Amino acid sequence: MKQILCVVLCLFVAACASSSRRSVETDHDKSAPFDSYKTFSVEAVQQEQQYVALNGLLKKAIADSLSTKGLSYSETGDVDLIVRFAARITHEQQMRLEQISTGKGVYTRSQAEAVNEGALLINVVDVKQDRVVWKASSVSDITGIDLDKVTQVQADKALSEILVDYPSK
Repeated sequence: MKQILCVVLCLFVAACASSSRRSVETDHDKSAPFDSYKTFSVEAVQQEQQYVALNGLLKKAIADSLSTKGLSYSETGDVDLIVRFAARITHEQQMRLEQISTGKGVYTRSQAEAVNEGALLINVVDVKQDRVVWKASSVSDITGIDLDKVTQVQADKALSEILVDYPSK
């Protein structure tokens, strides 16, 4: 659990921006027995009110995407894997500083830039071994995207792109 929380704090990933504005990184445990995994459940790490609707879309999209990889989704009972995810939306201003040489010294120009990023982290945990066997992180520019109007189809498309490297059966 400490690993998951540490990674969540370090990585942010967007779920619903267009793929041309999304960076995705994945990694997996090469010794993990992916062929033996049959069932999984999905849970959101953060439960804040602002993420309730987004978490619902993401949970269904993750379940659907992994089901196409040959795994069976279960909400209850014993499962082989728990898929934990965390989403984060950032709307803020950042100051960009640029050093310009003038020949008589250095002039520093500052400019405020809007930052609109969505981030998503997914950890797939082997329940029996209590360790992360596959993970993905993605950061997307969500400028111009109204998160209240994101559809399940958009979430499904984004998650299928993020989970494309998850090993199929």
